[in-house]
Amino acid sequence: MENNLQISLQGHLGVITLDRASHLNALSLSMIHGISQQLEQWREDDRVQAVLINSNSPKAFCAGGDIRFLYDSYQNGAANYQRYFADEYHMLKSLRQYAKPALVFLDGYVLGGGFGLAQACQIIVSSEKSRFAMPETAIGFFPDVGATHFLSRLDDIGVYMAVTGEQISSSDALHLDLIDYLVPSEHLEQLQIELAQATQLTQQSIEQTIARYLKEPAPSELIQYEDAIRQHFSHAELAQIEDSLANTLDSDYMDWAEKILANLQQRSLLAKQISLKLQHVGRGLSLEQCMQLERDLQDIWFEQGDMIEGVRALLIDKDKQPKWQTENSELMQMFEELLPASRQQRQVSVQV
Repeated sequence: MENNLQISLQGHLGVITLDRASHLNALSLSMIHGISQQLEQWREDDRVQAVLINSNSPKAFCAGGDIRFLYDSYQNGAANYQRYFADEYHMLKSLRQYAKPALVFLDGYVLGGGFGLAQACQIIVSSEKSRFAMPETAIGFFPDVGATHFLSRLDDIGVYMAVTGEQISSSDALHLDLIDYLVPSEHLEQLQIELAQATQLTQQSIEQTIARYLKEPAPSELIQYEDAIRQHFSHAELAQIEDSLANTLDSDYMDWAEKILANLQQRSLLAKQISLKLQHVGRGLSLEQCMQLERDLQDIWFEQGDMIEGVRALLIDKDKQPKWQTENSELMQMFEELLPASRQQRQVSVQV
C-alpha cells in the first residue's frame, strides 16, 4: 500500500519526504507506520549518520492528522482511531529518542500533528514561509502530540495558542524557541545538498553547516501583543479570559481583543475548557506524563467530546455550523480522574 513517503539515502543523510501534497501532507496511518519503519531500519545502518524529514508540498510541511480517517473509523465502529493515536505516539517517541541526529525542514504550514512531528526532532529548521498553529479547538478537539508539554512551557502564550488556535509566523516561533534556526526558503535545497555531501554528520557539524545559511529574521509580530496576551490569558477560567477580552479598556488592543474573542466564541466550549486545563496541568508534568495524559484523553474524547461534530461540520456536511455541547460533567469528571495526582491518590488508597 502506498504510504505517501519518499525515502532516499543522500550521502550519509537519510531523507524522509512527506509526499501527500493533495492533502497538505496530513498524516495518514500508513505514513505514520512508514516513518516508524524507516527510523527502525536506519537505526543500525552505519551508512546513515543523520535523518532529515521534509516535505514535497510548496504549501505545507504537514497540516496535521488525517481527521477524515479518524471520523470515518469512529463512525464505522472500528477502533482504528485508537490505533492511529497509539501508533502516532509510538512514532513520536521513537523520533525523540533516536540515537542519530534527526532534523526537520519546515517550509509552509506546520499545524497540529505536523507541529508535534517537528517538535520531536532534535534540530528544527524553518523558512520564512512557515505558519505554525495548534488549531484543534476549531474542530472540537484539544492540542495533542505533546502540546501539553511544549506549549505549556510558554505559560500564558501557550494558553493563548492552545485555546485560540491562532497562527504564528516563523519569526514568532524563533522568538518563542519553538524552532532552532530560520533559513530562507530559497536556500533549503542547497543546505540539503551540502549536508548530503558531508563526509561526517554529527549534531555539531550539522548545526555548523546550518549556521552558514542563516539570515536576520523579520521582526516577530507576536512581541507587540505579548503583554496583552498575558493580561487576558493568565486567568484560570475560560469565562474569565473571555470576559477580560470583552471588557478591555486599552484602545491599542481593542481591535485585536475583539478579533480574538470572536474567534474564541466560535470554538467548542468543551475543547477550550479542557485545552486550558491541560496547559495549566502540563506546567508541572514531564513530557512522558503529558503524552500519557493526552493518550488517555484521546481514547475517551470521541465518545464524550465534540470532535465528531466538528469534523462533520467542517468536512462532511460542510455547513460550518457545529452544534457544540454546552456542558458535559461526565467528561470533566473523567478528565480529573486521568490527572497524575488523581491516579497517585487512588493508588495510595488501594495500598492503604
